[in-house]
Amino acid sequence: MKHILLVDDHRTFLAGTALILEKHGFRVTAASSGAEALERLAEASFDLFVYDLKLPGMNGFELMETTLRRCPEATIVILTGEDIADHYDRLIESGATGILEKSLGEPEFIASLHLAMQQLTVLPLPLAKQLRTKIGRFPAPSPDTGTANRTLTEKEVAVLKLIAQGHKNKDIADRLFMSQRNVEYMISHLFEKLSVSSRQEAVLKGIELKWLSVDA
Repeated sequence: MKHILLVDDHRTFLAGTALILEKHGFRVTAASSGAEALERLAEASFDLFVYDLKLPGMNGFELMETTLRRCPEATIVILTGEDIADHYDRLIESGATGILEKSLGEPEFIASLHLAMQQLTVLPLPLAKQLRTKIGRFPAPSPDTGTANRTLTEKEVAVLKLIAQGHKNKDIADRLFMSQRNVEYMISHLFEKLSVSSRQEAVLKGIELKWLSVDA
């Protein structure tokens, strides 16, 4: 039986969601705050973590990052009733496996959690379409344009520097407090941004575009 840590500060939603999960064969431990969730995390092991994004005190971002520092391979799904398009990059970079709307129907919700446990990213379709449009507007990196440095996030630059230093994915994950799965995702996305197909090409491109120094 898969064990889920479910965290939401709306107690009615928390109780209702726990009942749905238990009906579908999950074992559920519920918490109504980030602090309580960390107490439960210290007491037991979990197969899946389902966190509300807006929580009192410690928000969903902070709770997710703290969880991944304690359990680097944790599978975390974020639940939200808000438009999170502007927060997508931070959520994925922080280690979220999926982002689900609270309004999702029961069959879709359960199916999405099963996908997440298979290490597949799950996103609402409207958000995925927004992101596709957003990605299509990214400027191509070029040494002749002043916009090049803005095409990589700080975390992506940090990953690129560690690649240049010869670190493997597990080492990068440990140093940046990320899951190894998310490091692999980020490297793949980094290769796409740089239009390269190998670590060596990525380092050379990074030096060319001045994201890296020769001694990186």
